[in-house]
Amino acid sequence: MKRICMLAVITLLISGFTGCTQTDKKPKDEHKEQLTEKQTDTNVLVAYFSNTGTTEGIAEMIADETQGTLYEIQPENSYTEEDLNYQDTDSRSSREQADSSIRPKILKSIDHMEAFDVIFLGYPIWMGDAPKIIHTFLESYDFSQKQIIPFCTSGSSDITSSAEVLKALVPNTKWLSGRRFSKESSPQDVQKWISALTSTHSEDKTKAKAKLYLKINNHVLETDLIDHASTQALLALLKEHDLTISMRDFNGFEKVGEIGTTLPRTDESLTTKAGDLILYEGNQFIIYYDVNTWKLTKLGEIKNCSENELKSILGKGEVNVTLSLSKN
Repeated sequence: MKRICMLAVITLLISGFTGCTQTDKKPKDEHKEQLTEKQTDTNVLVAYFSNTGTTEGIAEMIADETQGTLYEIQPENSYTEEDLNYQDTDSRSSREQADSSIRPKILKSIDHMEAFDVIFLGYPIWMGDAPKIIHTFLESYDFSQKQIIPFCTSGSSDITSSAEVLKALVPNTKWLSGRRFSKESSPQDVQKWISALTSTHSEDKTKAKAKLYLKINNHVLETDLIDHASTQALLALLKEHDLTISMRDFNGFEKVGEIGTTLPRTDESLTTKAGDLILYEGNQFIIYYDVNTWKLTKLGEIKNCSENELKSILGKGEVNVTLSLSKN
């Protein structure tokens, strides 16, 4: 029964076209050293790089759930403990992560990438980003028209920033929002995530993606949203009713107001620009009209509105802003 259900998951996915703590180190299986790819009869590839075993464990759970082919991205030159000393700015990992041009060589390649339509791509977070060997992997094949689903392992760092960098390397793919796992993540966590991917994909096939409109002083502003847990929770709230927020100026660069509830956060360090829509502390909605740098959750941005136009629409002092899924 499980195999039948997972094949249904795979069918839905295909039809539409993821700071690391260095723990949980485990010895490599000698047989697995020689076998970097475990072939199955599905069109799903689970490719991963793992140096401590944490990402490998999550990849194996995903392969088990999807009946996918498991492929380990192995470096031609393995990393030692000294290589992974992030406190040493001259260590191999520090030098690689600091140099955008470095591409570590991969030991073995995939001879039949054309056989896969869906690729789960896993990696640990190194100094806030994906290891450079993931860049090597993405630049080694033609992923056009394929679906890539990233996942990362980290004690705290979110996947959003690293995934956006990787997404830019493969512009002609369908790139789905990823998920961070920790070393404590269970097979049930993985199963729920894959089931949610399937549910989201099924809904996308039957209806257009929801849009958010801001209604301010007789103006209606359309927005582009980032697809992650925070925006999904906000859209779910707005399906019940419109939300009017009393917003005030703060520090001369933003309007801020209380949402009235707490939404999940996907904070990351970022520098804002005029038009950015931000969730702060999970319970405050912010419209930026100038620049600020802080750790925030970006929800999206206002479309087709200049900085001066936005300042004029928002005005000075308090203003009521209505968030709605309807343009009317």
